[in-house]
Amino acid sequence: MRGDGAINVRDKLIKIKQSPRLWLETFSKVVNKNGALVPFKLNPQQRQLLDGLDKYNIVLKSRQLGVTTLSCGYSIYLTQNKPNTTCLLMSYSIDSATGIFEKLKQLYNDLPNAVKVPLVANNKKELKFTNGSRIIVATCGNKDVARGLTLTFAHLSEVAFMKDTVNKQILAIEQALTPQGKIILESTANGLNGFSEMWNKAERQNSLYKPFFFSWIDDKLMFADEYALFNDRWKDLHGALPTPDELDETEAELYKQGATIKQLVWRRLKIANSDEEQFAQEFPANPIEAFISTGSNVFDSIKIVERLQYVDEAKPLLNPTGLPATLKPYLKKELTIWALPTGATRYYVGVDTGEGLGQDYSAVEIINQDGKQVAEFKSNKIKPFVFAGIVNELGLYYNKALLVVEKASAGHSVVDKLRHDYAYMNMLKYKEYDARGKAKKKVGFVTNNKSKPLMIADFQELFETNQLLINSKDLLREMKLYTFQDGKMEAAAGGHDDLVMSMAMALVGLKSGVNYV
Repeated sequence: MRGDGAINVRDKLIKIKQSPRLWLETFSKVVNKNGALVPFKLNPQQRQLLDGLDKYNIVLKSRQLGVTTLSCGYSIYLTQNKPNTTCLLMSYSIDSATGIFEKLKQLYNDLPNAVKVPLVANNKKELKFTNGSRIIVATCGNKDVARGLTLTFAHLSEVAFMKDTVNKQILAIEQALTPQGKIILESTANGLNGFSEMWNKAERQNSLYKPFFFSWIDDKLMFADEYALFNDRWKDLHGALPTPDELDETEAELYKQGATIKQLVWRRLKIANSDEEQFAQEFPANPIEAFISTGSNVFDSIKIVERLQYVDEAKPLLNPTGLPATLKPYLKKELTIWALPTGATRYYVGVDTGEGLGQDYSAVEIINQDGKQVAEFKSNKIKPFVFAGIVNELGLYYNKALLVVEKASAGHSVVDKLRHDYAYMNMLKYKEYDARGKAKKKVGFVTNNKSKPLMIADFQELFETNQLLINSKDLLREMKLYTFQDGKMEAAAGGHDDLVMSMAMALVGLKSGVNYV
């Protein structure tokens, strides 16, 4: 019997050792917000991240959800169970790195002796163990921390607040990862910067990084004591908590998303002590809301967020009737269609042409006469001569729509092919004067210092007065990152504005009222 019992214990230990989550919840203890040492029971966000870890991971989150604590615990798990393992925990400041190292030491020191690998060294923000494993805690700076290392795991905390050298550090760390190694880039938002760019690429599946977003709404544990304190204060001031019928429009939507009345009261008092935009950045309900910045956005960020809450209700068509065979290979990839052409409805197509070299996008936005977005095309790998054929087919499909084609750069060749090779006649014309002062009409559209502010102003007005229905998440994201800076309206650093410009040109067509067929 004793032998069977020993086997059962050994089998359980083997099972626990194979699972990071089981190992942490069995052997680890953490200090909670009240200063008490308690068993480490992972919260839902920690479990989701740990269970879903890929090689490359990026985390956008609300404040204080325990992601750094999880990475400290995961580093301890790896180094105690796998010899010659190196983990790197990097933060944006010396004080933050010191806090991480203290948390790391606490997790190690409170392990049972039976699973604890003895230390060789514990200094200079490094734990080194007798099995050849170690955990390094560093601050992001000019020094190439990853040089000479072979890393099993790396976690960069609060990336949005790191120095400009962070991209160099990330590249070096990625190169130092073992084939099975993992990296987490984690942060709350800090306006429009390099981290927002990395997040947007990951969310659009334009990078190797797997995105994880953790909303304050989903957290019912980390701020439980503060919820209770704030709610007691509210009842002292107002007698009772608000009912669902007393919530404002924004609160009602958050309530639908799962926020409790207690959480919403907490939100109200947090906002009362700061402002709504600051709260959205620190405690976002969705990824776009996280990057709200003040003073520089061309389009109303709040309206963009409001539309994003409902945009999924507009379902793309999976098999649009009558779609030309040449367009079908692009469907559900580069081409999205929300509505079929109908009857005598007029349609307007904005066209912005890229070079097809993997940088700027060739983009098409199509709206109907009522200002409803019905289709979108976007690709940065389509050559201009191929793109011209796609634009021709889309225009014909949508009742020989009015095409507004920007002539800059590769746009010249697209205009030429549409007009002469495809004989597409319904194209917007602009007026140009020759040396004698004689006016001539030319096909296409020219964006310049005069036309651009006017077209963007019209776009802004129609969107913010609810006369334009946008169904594209990608377009809304570009609008969120479309800023006014240094006297220019353009995409924030690292962003794109191809869809914004295409929609603005479609609206130029709508406003013109012309139709040549």
